[in-house]
Amino acid sequence: MKTIPAYKPFYQVILSTLAVTVMGMLIFSGVSPAQDGTPQSSAGGKPGDCMACHTGQQVLSEDHADTTDMTMQQCLICHGPGKIPLSEGFLAAHEQMLSGGPKESPSAEPAKSRAEEPVSVQPSSSLPADCTSCHSETQYTGHFKETAHGALSCTVCHTGVGDLSLHMQGKEKPSPVSCATCHKDVEEKYKESRHAEAGISCIQCHRGIHPQEAAGEAQGKARSTTVCLQCHSDREKYVDRGHTARVMAGNTDAATCTDCHGVHGTKAFEKTEEGDAKKRAYYTALCTFCHAESGVAGNYGVFPKAAEAFGQTYHGKAMKLGEPDRVAGCADCHLAHNILPADNPASALNQAVLVETCGECHKNFHPRFVSYVPHPDPHDKAGFYSLYLTEKFMIALLVGVFAFFWVHCLLWWRKVYAEKRRLKKAGLVQESDLPEELASRYVRRFGVRERIMHIVLILSFFGVVVSGFPIKYAGAPWAKAFISLMGGVAGAALIHRVSAAAMSLLFLYVCWRSLRFLFPGFKVKGWLGRLFGPESLFPRWKDFQDCFGMFKWFFNAGEKPEFDRWTYWEKFDFMAVFWGMFVIGLSGMVLWIPEYASWVMPGWMINIMHLAHSEEAFLAAVFIFTVHFFNTHLVPDKFPLEKNIFTGRYTVGALKHERPLEYERIVREGRLEEISCEGPGSGVRVFAWMFGIASILLGIVLTVLIFWAMLG
Repeated sequence: MKTIPAYKPFYQVILSTLAVTVMGMLIFSGVSPAQDGTPQSSAGGKPGDCMACHTGQQVLSEDHADTTDMTMQQCLICHGPGKIPLSEGFLAAHEQMLSGGPKESPSAEPAKSRAEEPVSVQPSSSLPADCTSCHSETQYTGHFKETAHGALSCTVCHTGVGDLSLHMQGKEKPSPVSCATCHKDVEEKYKESRHAEAGISCIQCHRGIHPQEAAGEAQGKARSTTVCLQCHSDREKYVDRGHTARVMAGNTDAATCTDCHGVHGTKAFEKTEEGDAKKRAYYTALCTFCHAESGVAGNYGVFPKAAEAFGQTYHGKAMKLGEPDRVAGCADCHLAHNILPADNPASALNQAVLVETCGECHKNFHPRFVSYVPHPDPHDKAGFYSLYLTEKFMIALLVGVFAFFWVHCLLWWRKVYAEKRRLKKAGLVQESDLPEELASRYVRRFGVRERIMHIVLILSFFGVVVSGFPIKYAGAPWAKAFISLMGGVAGAALIHRVSAAAMSLLFLYVCWRSLRFLFPGFKVKGWLGRLFGPESLFPRWKDFQDCFGMFKWFFNAGEKPEFDRWTYWEKFDFMAVFWGMFVIGLSGMVLWIPEYASWVMPGWMINIMHLAHSEEAFLAAVFIFTVHFFNTHLVPDKFPLEKNIFTGRYTVGALKHERPLEYERIVREGRLEEISCEGPGSGVRVFAWMFGIASILLGIVLTVLIFWAMLG
């Protein structure tokens, strides 16, 4: 609403409005307000024009432009109803015209008086909204209304015009348009964007605010792409290949510039190693979002399981763990915009240039290294048959081992528990048939060397499990916490390799001792007897008989078998080490130095080694933490800990109860005194309890975490 000057009587305002309204109607009809209704031109002007009375000389002033050819419509822009307040002389003259009074042209004196009187111009917010009276080009009068801003008045964006007359003379121009006046949320995103960093303004992209032509049917993604191409004009790089080519061909599901780079928040990454890593992680996440099976690309069947398979490689696992600086992301291999199938000669994955592409990160490899499959799918029988067979074999091995030994453990626990309950119910106590003095004597089971070897094995085994499984299950909720405690992926890799090296050296030492056992003093004679003898850890026929007899005992179909120095489950543990170290050790070495490994095997073998390493690690860890722990420590008649592996000794009574055949053989050979020893000291007992219980608890916790990750 306009502000009415205080010095004007209210009736004058009413009259002025009425006068100008009537004058406008008369003028538009081409009739001058003479009493007889005939056109009048007191100053020789055109009938119906303001200039009929107000000659150019009379209205020329600092508030007007050259009015020689001014038309009535131009006058009404400012002097129409409800606009610039009118002077006293103007009101009086037009009142006389309306009442039929003198129709003389205003004298020069009033004209001078009016020229000297300042015209009160309202602020730009109160100026006439219809700027198209002057700005009458098509982009302002027609097509602008079709745009998103069409409902707004001009002065919403074009502020700063305080004096319309000065604006009409070109002396006062609108302030620079600030899109942030309305789009504050967009402005905040834009401030952090790459475009803001480069000094690109809103108008440089949004050039169609006042369109020259009507909007056609070319809307959506293809049209937004053309906006980006105003600056990014390299069509071969940005348009003719990959996603954009599909967009321009009419595929509305294909990714366009803004899908990856954002509309206003185009990410700006500093040109440093840290910035490059952040950029790699950001865009890899975008790629996997669409190329997951549930994403847009998955709906088209494009590279099925590409994202899932990438996540199973070391590249994908390190990326999940938050260390993109150590591995390649999607754009490192597929490039940022040249995203083409490998069979396209222009693709970075084409066989002709693949060595160069891989060489960006990997060095000193044989050309066959590039046969490595970066998106391996072991379920794809037709695409990767060798990997498919490897997975099936490992699954069969896992199912077979765990099905047998978990059932074995459950039946054993049930049997021992039932026996204890029966004795307790009958009020009986299981006693040794040996004299108390003899039964309580200690004998040596393991020497200091064997005990140290076992402790080294425990520590190195926990080392490889704690450092390896957070990478195997990189997506697990606990994985990042474990990796952080080890100083990141690099720290975990160091712990893993040091632990693996210690375990490998220990394995080689066991191999050496096994050879010395078979060929003492390099003597070959009698080696077969020693291999299948009672002191050997190599399986023999009796072990199969003992296993069968154990199952008969589980079901109350026979007596419990009598064992010698080693039981069949202990021999299985020992022999499994040879299989496990061969698979895990060899595959781990290949994964450690894949480039050098390519000189002796093709790159696709690395995929097989990775799968075998991972699955065998699962078999070893879960077997130790469930089956071995139960057989050795958690079976009810030993719960919660069997200490002799740490103390190296146990009683004669325990020897006769657990291994009666060994006891009889020792007595028969007269070696009981030879192996007799003092009981373990308090320090050894405390260490055995603390180290043993801690190891068991840690193993149980790791088992829970492994199954949480696997089933989660």
